[in-house]
Amino acid sequence: MFRATPGKLPAADTAEVGGVALPAGRLVTAEEGDGTVVAWISTEMLAADRLDGLVRELAAAFPRTGLWPLQAKGLEDDDLARPWGDGELEGPSGREVPDALAALTRAGVDGATDDPDDEEDEPSVPPVTTLAPAVPGADLGAGSLATGGDGGLLLVPVARPADVPAALGWMGAVNYDISGEDHAAVLRSWEDRFGAVLVGIGFDTLLVQVGHLPESAEQIDGLLREHYAYCPDNIDQGLSADDYRAGLTEWTHWSFWWD
Repeated sequence: MFRATPGKLPAADTAEVGGVALPAGRLVTAEEGDGTVVAWISTEMLAADRLDGLVRELAAAFPRTGLWPLQAKGLEDDDLARPWGDGELEGPSGREVPDALAALTRAGVDGATDDPDDEEDEPSVPPVTTLAPAVPGADLGAGSLATGGDGGLLLVPVARPADVPAALGWMGAVNYDISGEDHAAVLRSWEDRFGAVLVGIGFDTLLVQVGHLPESAEQIDGLLREHYAYCPDNIDQGLSADDYRAGLTEWTHWSFWWD
């Protein structure tokens, strides 16, 4: 799995990092007016093939650079302005990353059944009570990473990919009161149990590439509960729980979106 010491962000006009040539870029600051620099991003959207090539090369250099590469998306298609150009990031808080089970049991659907008489508020999937068993297997290599789409190139100084939302102070799931540290807790746990690696981040979306697909009913059902607690919109406003469960046995990537 990918590990490093968080690196130093390059200057806006840096031409290369870790021996990898970069496109034109700029620095990303958090909390407009505060000036805290949290990332480097390309100034333009890149075609999928070029972006994925850069992600693979920079991921291979990550142990040396401490800069994790991702696909960046904006609120609007082909526009990286929000949140990467207007300060819609909180920046690092300094808070500790919590336990993954604690993050999942207070995330997403905790308030869904406040009114037991309201059938429309019944959750589509039972709540998380324990974490799904780990799936053993080989870790993803840098050369196998793929985002599968156009986007900006984002570089974030972290020790592991899962820590990106906390390092940015990402607010994509603010409507569910999921903090950057909560995201990091869940993503770290999925890294450890499923070899899953964060490869894309947008205004309110995350893209995770899966290393080890769940196999047993216990793994699949447990992971379904975790995904629903983490991102209920994927089911409440997307696939049925049954279709989502089937997808977990096949998908190479997990996509998350918060309303």
